[in-house]
Amino acid sequence: MAEPDAPRPVERKFPVRAMGDVLIVRKRAQELAIQFGLGGRRATELAIAVSELATNIVKYGIQGEVVVILDSEAGARGGIRVVARDEGPPIRNLEVALQDGCDDTGPIDPTLVLRRGGLGTGLGAVLRFADLFEYQQGETGKAITVTFFR
Repeated sequence: MAEPDAPRPVERKFPVRAMGDVLIVRKRAQELAIQFGLGGRRATELAIAVSELATNIVKYGIQGEVVVILDSEAGARGGIRVVARDEGPPIRNLEVALQDGCDDTGPIDPTLVLRRGGLGTGLGAVLRFADLFEYQQGETGKAITVTFFR
């Protein structure tokens, strides 16, 4: 008797080219997380992480996408992977960029905060919310993958 096939991960892709796309992918990712059983608070944390990653695609990449992968086989109870990919320059120093109040070159000048459109806390928040965080740099772009377990 053949064993039933394991459920395949469900994947949703969202193009990110403008700030309006950030709102769409954030909302859809949160809805998918709730439907997947992540729980209200964790779904909100995932939505914040997606928003930060998508905003960084718009601000620092040329174009990109956010992929939300619902995987009931991930970890002990299943999880959601979010892959944010863009065509654009690499993160020069990831360790520094993950620190609050910094970009990828060091501390942010307080007089530039309004012009740059952020406090330099986005990637650090993504790291704190996610259960797993991975950065990959390729020849034509980069990808950040984060996982949220149920």
